Amino acid sequence: MSPVIIAGSSHPGMALSIAQALGAKVLFPVVEKFPDGETHVVAPSINGTVVYVQTMHPYPNEMLMEMEFTADLLKELGAERIVAVVPYLAYTRQDTRHMDGEGIAVKTMLRMLEKAGVNDIVSVDLHLHRLGLQELSGMTSIRIHEVSAVDALAKESGRYLKKPVVVGPDAESERWAKRAAELLDSHYDVLEKNRISPTEIEIRPKTLDVKGQDVLIIDDIVSTGDTIKKVVESLRAKGANKIAAAFTHGVLSGEDAAAGLYRAGATYLISTNTINNEFSRVDVGPVIAQKLKEIL
Repeated sequence: MSPVIIAGSSHPGMALSIAQALGAKVLFPVVEKFPDGETHVVAPSINGTVVYVQTMHPYPNEMLMEMEFTADLLKELGAERIVAVVPYLAYTRQDTRHMDGEGIAVKTMLRMLEKAGVNDIVSVDLHLHRLGLQELSGMTSIRIHEVSAVDALAKESGRYLKKPVVVGPDAESERWAKRAAELLDSHYDVLEKNRISPTEIEIRPKTLDVKGQDVLIIDDIVSTGDTIKKVVESLRAKGANKIAAAFTHGVLSGEDAAAGLYRAGATYLISTNTINNEFSRVDVGPVIAQKLKEIL
């Protein structure tokens, strides 16, 4: 029996995509704000397993509170298991205490969701640069499942680029670059930084010659775009042909983030719909649905 899909207010289209892939029913609770800003949720009574879909952008604090209220309400109304699909899981960058007194926000967030009644979290390309999935899972009793958008991003990029060299902007992105290169029957490289002065950094390919070749830059998240901008500029300086920047989570904060990437020389920007913007060309609903089939 297919689970019932419950749509959070942040991404009802994602809930619908997952429901269609599963052949499941999707329900849309009423989520509104009182005049003083309080969140008010009205949800249906559901027994058994519920899949609750809520991404955490563009307002992670508000989305987290809505998740808290909705998960707790669903448990009160009869849900026995809540699988929270959170395509973009915020706070994962706050995973380590760098200075005395600093909070580890991801741990606090997971504890809050655990207390509200969430049993599983399914997310896409988690930002696991310092911690592994096992270490993140060790912070909570919630079962955390990760799926990747790299296959879909590589396929979409292949529509625009001819056998591109795949580039990861840093060591942490190597797992995505390697996989994309395999799918595109190409080669990959991971960039290295060379500090020229206290204020100037050069980013360059370690091994591959990109002159005259199409290039695919692939990463999990682009926030301000500053790092990718430097990568694009470096590749342009080395004679690259078409350059596509593909990323799972297109935060692109700041009015000039996307324009800055084009200005630096990017030909295409490609992201998934974990975050809705004009570059969300790849729907991750089907890959999430496949993971749900495995764990439900």
